[in-house]
Amino acid sequence: MRTIRALSALTLLAISAWPTPATGAAPAGGGPDVEVLENELYRLEFDSAHGRLLRFLDKAGGVDLRPPEALAGNFRLIVPVPDEPRNFVEGRDQPLSQVRRGQDSLVLVWNGPLTDAGGRRHDLDVTMTVSLEQEAAVFRLALVNRGEHRVQEAWYPRIGGLLNFGPSDASAPLTLQPPPHTGKRFSRPFGEYLVPYPTQNMGFVNLQNPATGRSMYLGAHDPEARFRCFCFQEVGTGPDSDVCAGLIHYPFVAPDETFVGAPLVVRFHAGDWVSAGRTIYRPWFIRQFGLMKPADDWIRRESFYQMIMIMLPEGNVNYICRQIPDLARDGLKYGIRSLQIAGWQCGGHDNGYPYYEPDPRLGTWGDLREAVRQCHEMGVKVYFFVNIHVQNVDTVWYRRELKDYDFEMVSGHPAWLAGWGMGTLASRMGLTTPLMTFADPSFPGLAEPQLAYFRRLAEIGADGIHIDKNFPSAINLNPRVVMSPDRSPWEGTIRLIERIARECRAIHPDFRISSETNWDRFLSFGAATWWAGNMSVARRVFPELAETVGLYQPYDYIGVNDAVRQGWVVMVSPFHFNRSMDCEPWRGLAGYIRDVKRIRDELADDVFLGEMLEPGEAVFGEEPLPAGLEHAVYRNLDNGRRACVLTNRAAAPLSATLKAFGDRRGRAVRIWRPGGDPVRADLPATITVESERLVFVVED
Repeated sequence: MRTIRALSALTLLAISAWPTPATGAAPAGGGPDVEVLENELYRLEFDSAHGRLLRFLDKAGGVDLRPPEALAGNFRLIVPVPDEPRNFVEGRDQPLSQVRRGQDSLVLVWNGPLTDAGGRRHDLDVTMTVSLEQEAAVFRLALVNRGEHRVQEAWYPRIGGLLNFGPSDASAPLTLQPPPHTGKRFSRPFGEYLVPYPTQNMGFVNLQNPATGRSMYLGAHDPEARFRCFCFQEVGTGPDSDVCAGLIHYPFVAPDETFVGAPLVVRFHAGDWVSAGRTIYRPWFIRQFGLMKPADDWIRRESFYQMIMIMLPEGNVNYICRQIPDLARDGLKYGIRSLQIAGWQCGGHDNGYPYYEPDPRLGTWGDLREAVRQCHEMGVKVYFFVNIHVQNVDTVWYRRELKDYDFEMVSGHPAWLAGWGMGTLASRMGLTTPLMTFADPSFPGLAEPQLAYFRRLAEIGADGIHIDKNFPSAINLNPRVVMSPDRSPWEGTIRLIERIARECRAIHPDFRISSETNWDRFLSFGAATWWAGNMSVARRVFPELAETVGLYQPYDYIGVNDAVRQGWVVMVSPFHFNRSMDCEPWRGLAGYIRDVKRIRDELADDVFLGEMLEPGEAVFGEEPLPAGLEHAVYRNLDNGRRACVLTNRAAAPLSATLKAFGDRRGRAVRIWRPGGDPVRADLPATITVESERLVFVVED
C-alpha cells in the first residue's frame, strides 16, 4: 500500500541551470538607475532598465543579499519552438516597459514582444509585482500569452547573493531546511537543487545561517493546488559564482491564455524551519484552507484500530459481509472500537477499481448495511478502504473509457502501471498481479462515479473511508486534461476530496476521511495519515496530525511500544490483514494492546493528541540511558502538562532516574504501567521498565 512516486522524467529534463549572462550587463546599484522599494524592515533595489533584482537587504538582521551585477536577474520563461525544446526567454535581457508604484509595492511591466536567446520574438506580456506586506516581501508574476507557442515554464524572482548570507567572518555555512534538504549546504561548488511541492509535505523552505541565527523563509502561499519547485542554482563559474533562489511553475500556458503564479512570500526571521512553519506557514494555511481538528475527527482520536482484508486481490475470500460484526466483536474484546474493512468491493483489495460496490461473492449492499448497523449497536465504528487515483486495467470500463483518464507521459503511455499481489505465490512474484494505472480525478467521468459510490457508503451508515495511494503525478501530460497539466493532478484531487467530505457528511454528519499521503492539503479533511515517515516533517508544524504504523505479527510487543512512544496510530492487522486480533496466536499480544490502550486513552491529551517535544525536555541523570531504553516527551496542548514515555527493547529490566521535566524540578508525577494502577511519585524518581514493556510518566 505504500507507493513512492518520483518526479516524472519530463519534469527532470525541464530543469536546467540559468545560462550565465555576459559580464557587465547589469547597471550599477544605487543612483538614478535604480528603483527602490523600502520600509523599516527591508530595502529592495531593481535596475531601472531591465528590472533585475540587485539587492535585498534585511535591515533587522543585517543580511544584505547583493548578487554580482553581471548575474542579477528577475524572471525567465521556457518557450519551446520547433527543434529547440529548451528555448529561453530571459527577463534580465528584456527592457522594462513600465514601472508603477503603490504605497508599499512596485509593479514591473515588460510588454511584448519579448526576445529569446536566439533572437526570436514572442508576443508575451509579463508583470512582476513586489509588495511589502506586514513582515514579508511578496513576489507575484503574471503572464499573458498572445504568441503562437506554449509557455512551458515560468521562473521568478531570482533572489541572488545567497553565498554571502551573513557577515564574511561567519564560519557556519547557510543550510537548507526542512529535512530531507538539510544536507544541502550553500558553498561552492553548489550546482543546483530543487525542492518540489507537492511531494515534500509543505509549501515552504527555510534557509538558516546557524552562525548568525538569521533565517530566510520562502513560502509559495498559493490558493491553488498545483505543482511547482523551489529552485536554488549556481550561476557563473569559479570563485565569482553566485547562488540564486526562485520558484518554478510548469503551467504550459497555451496561446491566448493567461497565467498567474503563486505569491512567493520571503521573510527574514530568527529561528529554524520549525519556528518558521509554525509562525508563518501554519497561520496562512489555516486561514486559507482550514485544518481538521482532532476533536472533530473520530478517526484521528482512535489510537488503535483493526484493519482486515475480507477478500484478497486474487479472489481469496477471508470473510463475507455478514461476518464483519464478528470481526468488530473480536476487536472490542481488547478495547478496539474501530474497524477498517478492505477488499470489500468488486475484485477484492487492490483489484477491480473503481467499482466500489460489494463483490457478489461477499454479499450485497443490504448485507453491508446490516453489518454496519450491528457494529454500531455494539459501539464500533466501521470505515472502508478506497482509492480515488487507481483503476484496474482489466475491466471493460477501463478499455471503453477509463483509459482516457490516466496520468500520462509525453509519449501518451500511462505514467505508472503496476500492482500488488498478496493472495498467491505467483502474484507475490509479480506474475499474476492485477495491474492498475494511476488516474486523474479532475476528469468528471472518473470523479462522478466514485463520488456516487462513496455517497452510497454514507447512506448505508459507513462512518468514513480511508483513501489510499494519494501520490498523483507531478504533471499530467494527458492531452485530454480539463485543467493545466500542473493543476489537474492536484486541484482535481482536492476538488474531489472536498466534494466527498461535504456530500457524505450531508448524509452522515460523522463521516470522516483518513488518507495515505505526503501532502499537507489533506489535513483540511482528515488528521489521520499513513504511514509513519510520510508526514513526519508536517507533524512538527501541525501536531494535530497522526501517522500510522502496521502491526502484523503476534509477538511484536516492541512494535506496540515503539509506536506508542512515537505517538503513532497502530493499525492492528494480524497476519498481514488476514485475521482478527482474537485468533488464537494473537491473544497474548491482544491482551497487552488492551492494557496499553486503556492507559493511552486515559492519557490521550498528553501522549497521543499532545505535541512531541525534544527528548531533552526529560532530564535524566548524568549517565546516558542504558542501551535499549528509549524515551519521548510530550506536551498537553491544552494545559502544558508534560509526559514521558519510556520503552525497553532489551531482554532484561532497565532503570533510569528521571530528575525533571525541563526546569520543573521536584514535581509530583504519576507513573503508569500496563495492567496496573497509576502510582504517585516525586521527582527525581528511579523508573524501572520491564523487558519489552513501556512506562508512562506524567506530571501531576
